[in-house]
Amino acid sequence: MKHLIPLILPAALLVACGGENSEPLKANPDLSADTSKNASTDNSSQDTSNLVQSCGNDFNAQRSLNKFESSAVFWQIEGAQLQSKPQLMMFADKFSLNASHELSSDETLCLLAANIFGSSGAQTWMGADNGSVKQGELYYYSPALTFTGSLPELTSLDDWRAQGAPSQTAIATPGSAITVWYRNQDENRFTLGTAQSNQNSLTLDCDQGGFALSYSLTQVAQSQRDTLNPSFCETQGTGDNTVTQCLSVALTTTDKLESCKFGATSVGLPDSTGAKTAVKVAGELSVLTAGAELTITQIDIR
Repeated sequence: MKHLIPLILPAALLVACGGENSEPLKANPDLSADTSKNASTDNSSQDTSNLVQSCGNDFNAQRSLNKFESSAVFWQIEGAQLQSKPQLMMFADKFSLNASHELSSDETLCLLAANIFGSSGAQTWMGADNGSVKQGELYYYSPALTFTGSLPELTSLDDWRAQGAPSQTAIATPGSAITVWYRNQDENRFTLGTAQSNQNSLTLDCDQGGFALSYSLTQVAQSQRDTLNPSFCETQGTGDNTVTQCLSVALTTTDKLESCKFGATSVGLPDSTGAKTAVKVAGELSVLTAGAELTITQIDIR
């Protein structure tokens, strides 16, 4: 993992980067004032040749994503349309202290982007009161990456055992998305608007594999059994002593995920009032055992 770049901004820019600046955000023709507007674009290309470095040639922001949350899922009987998928989220919580940024622009959106992706400091909420934060209270930004995998092509618990009952199988880089969350002083994360306006698809180009599906036989409660596919479950014991276990699968990273790059990607930057403005960013993700580092190397605020 690369070393963090020392902060070289003058004090005046650091103050402007906070949540109390009064300069209005620039209007973005691709995003209306309604925060529920979808800010995503087609991110299938990794080409950054058309990405204008509009926050100075030396723009760079790094943020440690220290918290990993993996959700294990079972095979359900509702069918593929309603089947839950294993997910892995990497995000910054209150213990994510490693952050730094460089920029040579005092544009409001540049300062906001540097603050979101390169600072762990508190901001002051200037918007209307909501269920998570009140006007004048402190809040934090919490960028997050969410990876969504697919269930493996297994037909039953016996099928898994016939393949050697693997504890883990490597997979290609799963689908991913980037979201900028707010985080209040009680460590509760929240967004304003819809999922579409907050979550943007991200296409990672990794030099090597780094993701895997991990399997586990997990005891389930009687109330869960009716919703799970019995082909992936087994019951042992008799009478009141019966125990049902079902195969579950989770998405994890391996020690091979060293560097993944992403090209021009639309991201909605939320400000201290709850408004969002779409910009495009490019950068990379590096993952080690103790956490991950998200680096934004290019930004276009046009």
